[in-house]
Amino acid sequence: MSAPHFDVAVTALTAALGDRLAPGITDFVDLFQDDAIVDVPFDGDGTARPMRGRAAMEQLTTSLRGILRFDEVTILELHDTNQAGTIICEYEALLHRSDLGGSFRRRYISVIQIQHGRIARLREYGGPFIPA
Repeated sequence: MSAPHFDVAVTALTAALGDRLAPGITDFVDLFQDDAIVDVPFDGDGTARPMRGRAAMEQLTTSLRGILRFDEVTILELHDTNQAGTIICEYEALLHRSDLGGSFRRRYISVIQIQHGRIARLREYGGPFIPA
């Protein structure tokens, strides 16, 4: 499934994670294992439940088409952990949010667990949306 509004993020993440990921990943949903879990506990009103599976990722990207677009993603730091396959990624994004009326900068910290070349679990913490 194509999600061009996420392409900039996919390019930045695949470049940063390099050979930790399977070769040839070019689409957001392809980053994830079939049974992946994505948890963004502090977004929205804080009541969101973790998303499970690639079908949920496809639904997410479809629901955000025309609402959210990554225009720039800068990986600030990657931190390996003492848990095999787990990386902490700090990044900043320039996002266009049509629902908020413009472009915003936002910093993130993501805890990424990779198994067999794909993301098995992603837990992401985003800062405030700062008008760009």
